[in-house]
Amino acid sequence: MDTRASIETILDKAYDARRRSDAEAAADCFCDDGCFMANGMPAGTKNRSEQVAALKQTFEAFALLDFHSLCRIIDPPRAVVHWRGKFRAQNGREGDTDIIDLIVVRDGRIASLTTFYDTAYAMNLAAPA
Repeated sequence: MDTRASIETILDKAYDARRRSDAEAAADCFCDDGCFMANGMPAGTKNRSEQVAALKQTFEAFALLDFHSLCRIIDPPRAVVHWRGKFRAQNGREGDTDIIDLIVVRDGRIASLTTFYDTAYAMNLAAPA
């Protein structure tokens, strides 16, 4: 069973990878069959190559300029992370928003992570300038 400490450890690794926009390192935090999904995605990932591709696409679409972890709630094997980021879209526009990640951990790795953010705001930020 995953403990509070083991969940903290994998969260620290995952969010450090996000800060660095390192999709490979972020995917390494997932179980091989782990599911990454952002609200609005048609389906979640089912394997490592899909994880890397989805994370890379997310990281490239919205470059992270600043990260602030606001709250972590851990109730093994689940965790909720509320964070605020400043992002730059590919069109050069910058903006900040709050994000909530719902996470399930299995055997010390992320079994699922669903990230929730304001999709209308993201679409507006990413719209052609």
